[in-house]
Amino acid sequence: MRKRSTLSALVGLMFAAAAGAAEPGAAPTLAEKPTVGDAAAQAQFAWLLFVHAMKPSNGALTFETWTEQCQINPAMAGCPAQAATAGATKRRLLHGSALAHRGAKAKVATSDNGVECNPMSTSPVGGYPPPGNVTATAQFCEEVYVNPPERDFVVQNQLTTLTGQSTYAKAHGNAITFPWDAIEVKADWVPTSSFANPTFTCPDTSGKLYTETINGTCYALVGVHISSKILPDWVWATFEPASDITNPNRCDPTLYDTCFDPWGTTSSAPYGKGKTVPQSPQLAQLMKAAGLPAAFNNYYLTGVQTQFVDAGGKPIPLGNSFVEFNAGVSLGHASCITCHKYAYFDGKPVSPENNFGGPPAGWAPVGYACNKPGATGNCTPVTPGSIAQDFSWMLGLLPVK
Repeated sequence: MRKRSTLSALVGLMFAAAAGAAEPGAAPTLAEKPTVGDAAAQAQFAWLLFVHAMKPSNGALTFETWTEQCQINPAMAGCPAQAATAGATKRRLLHGSALAHRGAKAKVATSDNGVECNPMSTSPVGGYPPPGNVTATAQFCEEVYVNPPERDFVVQNQLTTLTGQSTYAKAHGNAITFPWDAIEVKADWVPTSSFANPTFTCPDTSGKLYTETINGTCYALVGVHISSKILPDWVWATFEPASDITNPNRCDPTLYDTCFDPWGTTSSAPYGKGKTVPQSPQLAQLMKAAGLPAAFNNYYLTGVQTQFVDAGGKPIPLGNSFVEFNAGVSLGHASCITCHKYAYFDGKPVSPENNFGGPPAGWAPVGYACNKPGATGNCTPVTPGSIAQDFSWMLGLLPVK
């Protein structure tokens, strides 16, 4: 492992100030690997990621001061038209979901105050109905941010195009491997116009939703995916607010999976839809020490993935009731680690492994990325000789040249 970066050192200092939040002993930092298979350790690490990303910084949340993927290359697939001039206009680069665009049922991006977004699912997905308060014109928008170590790695190694990725990979074993301190944050935002009876406002008077006025429109933060390269297969975590307005289907195993957080809550067992368990004292202390906005006390960890299957070989699911549902992901088919394992590039302009993510036809959506029944390992790449993009669909969205 290379020398700890300045970012990680600062993070360590921040969490050292909240040493009482760890149990037992000194507080861990984002430079320390969580123990694979230890649910409490994984949940704790996920919350370290969340608190670091949501910590206020210069009038914004920390992750909002990082680099949005459309800033890396405005020609990236799915980036809004204003991406090329956003730096000059200081507009946020909200855009549609790449996952929502994928496949035959892809939806055309719509516009909200000049921001390109996607229509929300206003009809059932696989028979599962949308919330009853969703309007007919409901939209959601997305941002994907990378932290400085990941941005520097991509830019300095000329990985901002697929051609550049091919050149780099040929000199590095036909694979791209991010630095251990790379972090990505995918944030889903929804405008007030997407809900009626009830809806929310900016600021949110209930204190249950984190809201911002972005490019002149009031949005609520309704889903957060965070991934960290601290482990070879990354650490995958997703969070949602306990809001009946925006996320009423949180933790429903009929949709994707139950919620399980043995560190950030007082529950040592998974829990389902309609249940909100108390926040743990150690998480409350961690958030307070970092100065997080009070609304984040109503945000909960759905779950963490570090493996494809459990000790018994059963596929491990992980899905967000807002993010995956509105991207049209089928019931029981959500798994961050499996989906991102398919991130390869075979050098062709159009490929089953390129651009918009997810498994090709006949390949598993949950568990090992494989097309063989009873698989005991991953079968990727789908196309032999493809370049491994280290679980990053962001790399696949970049233009050829």
